[in-house]
Amino acid sequence: MSGKDPALPANLFTSSSTLAHTSLRHEWVDIPMGSGKLHTWIEYPSGEAKAPLVLLMHYDAGLDDLQRAVADQLATDGFIAIAPDLLSGLGSKAGNYDSFPYPDEALRTLARMKPDEALQRFKIAFDYGMKLPRANGKGASLGCGIGGTNSFRFAAEAPNLSAAVVFYGMPPDPAEMAKVHAPVLGLYGADDPAVVATIEPTAALMKKLGKSYQYHIYPGATHFFMSYQVEGRNGEAVAEAWPAATAFLKQALK
Repeated sequence: MSGKDPALPANLFTSSSTLAHTSLRHEWVDIPMGSGKLHTWIEYPSGEAKAPLVLLMHYDAGLDDLQRAVADQLATDGFIAIAPDLLSGLGSKAGNYDSFPYPDEALRTLARMKPDEALQRFKIAFDYGMKLPRANGKGASLGCGIGGTNSFRFAAEAPNLSAAVVFYGMPPDPAEMAKVHAPVLGLYGADDPAVVATIEPTAALMKKLGKSYQYHIYPGATHFFMSYQVEGRNGEAVAEAWPAATAFLKQALK
């Protein structure tokens, strides 16, 4: 098995070693959230110059090593990555994602979270990140799976969002779509029928509403192609989709 391509995010097999060997500044921050704290991973690009912010909305399984490795790649590519743990305070003894004894328990707990609660937690992290000393005042969102669904919805909820990247997420309902104000980029695998069925109707409605929505569908790629990069043609999809995502972000955040 080959090692991680330095220009692309890590996969399931290389994520832990990527985090262990990164040279980029990173930290956990507990952001005030009502009577609790929002446990949040922040990673910075090299140097001390100001940079745009990207809110990483984690996938269905939680803020694990794989998702933090995506944050590492975002920072490598020049963005401040801020990745809140939606399961903050919901684990064992009011712990966070890492307090769940089994991954399936974290998955089920996250599935029970109402979308509005998830977006509120993401908004707290985004507002915090936009005030970081190195933040340049421009911010975007990016997510995979349920994180992609949340990223699309966030484009309707956060007035200061400049762009949203959606990896194989579902679109919001038409009423929410009408409120989208930031350009959206959707990146999908062709072997993902439930999601693919939504793309053309979404494109048609976004066009009718006068919204910016670009998308790419990658042949032979599955749902979660960013995670399972050795399956089918998923590796090819990542090699095309990640540069497309970063180019889109750089254009929107310049």
